[in-house]
This record gives sequence, C-alpha cells and structure tokens, in this order.
Amino acid sequence: MPIETLFPLAIYYEDLPDAAKHQQTLLDAVLQLEQSGAERRNYPEMAWTGDLHGVEQIHTNPDFAWIVGQVEQHTANYLLELGVDLNKVDLYIQRAWPIVSRTEQEVGAHCHNTAHISAVYYIKVPAEGTYDPGRLVFIDEARVNEVSPGLGSENTDIIAEDNYLNQLQAAYLPIEGRLLMFPAKQRHAVTMNETEELRVSLSFDIVLTANGAASGAYEFLTPPPSQWQKFKSGGLS
Repeated sequence: MPIETLFPLAIYYEDLPDAAKHQQTLLDAVLQLEQSGAERRNYPEMAWTGDLHGVEQIHTNPDFAWIVGQVEQHTANYLLELGVDLNKVDLYIQRAWPIVSRTEQEVGAHCHNTAHISAVYYIKVPAEGTYDPGRLVFIDEARVNEVSPGLGSENTDIIAEDNYLNQLQAAYLPIEGRLLMFPAKQRHAVTMNETEELRVSLSFDIVLTANGAASGAYEFLTPPPSQWQKFKSGGLS
C-alpha cells in the first residue's frame, strides 16, 4: 500500500566554503548600516529589517560584492535544477537587505510578491545550545493532504501524530555561511530568537525576465525593462 508524495517544494541550499573569510566584513557592514539607517519603524518584537529602514539596495554596496557574486552563481544553479533554460531569461537582483534579530525578536509570516526567487544568507548565528536561535519556517497554504478543511488546525486534537503527510509547515535551522533559496511566492516566517546573541542574515529578491526572441512573447514571463515605457504624463490628466 504505497503512498507517493508529489509536487515537492524545492528549497536550495549551499554552505559557502569561503564564508568564514568574509564573515567579519559582512557583519561590520550590516551593523554599520543598522546604526546609520532610518529611525526604527517596526515594533520591538520584530527583528530589524533593512527594507523597512531605507537599507534595501545592499547589492550595490561594494562591501557585499562577494555574497552578491555567490547569489548570482547559485541562483543559476537552482534554476538549472528546476529545468529552466538560462539562455531565455535575464536575472536581476531587485532588492537586497540585512536582517538583525536580537533576543525575543522574530519576523512575521509573509511572502515576496514582486519577486520570483528569494535568497537568505546567514552571516552570524548564535552558538548551538538549549535555546532556539530562530528558524526559517515555510508555511504550506495549499494543504493538499488536509482532506477536511481545518483538520490540522492547532485548535483541534484530531491529528494523533504529526508526519510528513500532514505537516503544515517545515522549519530550517539557521547555519552560519549557508545560502538558501526558494520561490519568492512561498509564505514564510522566522521564529523568535530565544538566545542572548545576534542572528544576522541577508535577504535577496531576484526577478526573471524574458530575453532575446522570447522577449514579450510569454504572458508568464515579464519582458525586459528595456522594452518598458513609462507614462509620459505620469498617468495624471
């Protein structure tokens, strides 16, 4: 009586071999940006995220050149694994920002609706111990195996045993020097940092557009920005 599990969510990760060499430079750059960024806009229980504080273009900052190169290389690897013909697409880093999580801070559930691929790189992770440093959680909104809606809700006791067929989320423990990629539309969150140490990471939003003969030919693939035309009037009459 076999059960086949279909439609997997493809999460890509790679532990970068030169991570330790670049750690301090990246960490210093992030903390400097945090200090010089805009006044804190989110609530104290939420980690400091650069995109909410005027720091969302770090891919243009020379201090981050190494990790930008890694993101570009591994994005191509990820897409090749997914079967994408890289000759028909151009790739862009749309936004990139740091995240600093202190004690009892988290990032709420969200997705990146303007991007296609999201990447996370862990610069600094609290040492292993009895407390959770905060995990990246992927949330299954499709719930394809929930045969009766709400069956797996945390407010019920119908599910006797959690297993790979009824799980509604998957959690990844952060690892220093690890680069992780996933579809940007996938809803995700970061659980609370229960340690007394910093957890510091970088986030990247990546966009695919058509190129060459494919430019403008597909409804599902955005034409290259070079083909766009801004309203001359700004859309105002």
